[in-house]
Amino acid sequence: MDGTRRKPISNEVVAAYSHCPRKAFLLHCTEERGTPHEYLEMLEECTNVSRSRYWALLRETSAPIRSYGDDAISSRINVLTEANLRAGDLEAYCDALTKVGTRRGRSNSAAYEPTIVAGVQREHILRLSFAGYVLGQVQGTTPAVGHLVTAGGEHRRINLLPEYKTIKSIVARIRDWSTDSSVQPPPVVLNKHCPYCPFKIACTRLAEAADDLSLLDRMTPKAMQRYHSRGILTVAQLSYLFKPRRRRRRDRQRSHHFNLEIQALAIRTGKIYIQAPPEIQKSDIALFLDIEGVPDRQLSYLIGLLICEHGTATQYSLWADTAEDEESIWKKFVQKVSEYPNAPIYHYGSYEVRVIESFIKRFGPDSASIRKRLVNINSQVYGRVYFPVHSNSLKVLGKFLGASWTEPDAFGLQSIVWRHRWETGGEAQYKKSSFLTMPKTARPCGS
Repeated sequence: MDGTRRKPISNEVVAAYSHCPRKAFLLHCTEERGTPHEYLEMLEECTNVSRSRYWALLRETSAPIRSYGDDAISSRINVLTEANLRAGDLEAYCDALTKVGTRRGRSNSAAYEPTIVAGVQREHILRLSFAGYVLGQVQGTTPAVGHLVTAGGEHRRINLLPEYKTIKSIVARIRDWSTDSSVQPPPVVLNKHCPYCPFKIACTRLAEAADDLSLLDRMTPKAMQRYHSRGILTVAQLSYLFKPRRRRRRDRQRSHHFNLEIQALAIRTGKIYIQAPPEIQKSDIALFLDIEGVPDRQLSYLIGLLICEHGTATQYSLWADTAEDEESIWKKFVQKVSEYPNAPIYHYGSYEVRVIESFIKRFGPDSASIRKRLVNINSQVYGRVYFPVHSNSLKVLGKFLGASWTEPDAFGLQSIVWRHRWETGGEAQYKKSSFLTMPKTARPCGS
């Protein structure tokens, strides 16, 4: 058996499997590590800071406390920190273990619950659940509850019992890889995790070479399986399934549904297909809105506003470094858009609407005028216009239409990295582009 296949199954590999089996395979069964994404590296830096604060708080409030060791479980210490748990071929890390009682039938042995410092995304819950699963084998009693400490210091109690079935299934699959030296990596299936994956470049190249169906952004695993069952394996093959049909009058009044087959046809022919013409109101003064947020922190950290007025454009970038800053940037945004009461506010996608509804609910005022002015451009593209590209994301469509960015890898979360590096002394390494500043000067629209 290849020696590289004898590595213990770790938190990292189990969490990777939840995103992509291929990623888990590469991490566990090979020496490949790819290129780590800067955003994830930045998150790890921030987590280390939060972890140190959490340990300092434990030392002040918990007694006794000590670092985890081979005899730690039997020591009956209240809190054990930096726990590297090992049970057979399983290895898990916990930032802390907290004593909650004694093990059943073993009055002299303590029972512990795991705690990790992380976010609250699905990946982090699986990491915690895996730690609980390994801890159960170490101490003989599986913990029913675990704890997540967020970057903001919020303490969340997680029920681990429903997660153990998933953990056992993932562990069994990874063990199968370890015992079969001839097993091949799972196939490439591009998904929403790819932008942050260290293997993004290599997998994208393989998918493009195979003209894989997962290149289509709207392709779901269920739809892909359905097409595979019909022998449709590539985007080119999918394009030949489209057959134009005459639309009835009542069909024209219905909402427009996205058609994967038309998308594939547009890509194969290099043409733009229009199912229904867009209906977009025009104005001499127009406002363009983009809001960026971090889902697991429930933080909207940036409101970008571009005001086009009589042939010139002025850009505003309103930053919220913490949740407490959200109210401030919201009020600044309301004040600015109120200066143009009749101008439409264009945005792309439904995220901006959800955030604005949240801001109004939390901070007020109940600005009905702002809601009425919102114009979702995506609704005029989705199911109506099919461009010869794999995704309807604003970046992809923008590049197709001739737009360019000062940085090729510019996207929402990357802006956090640039801002973080800049504020921590990375001026020499990171350029302060217009995406990061708050310029007051006007320039021609479309430049």
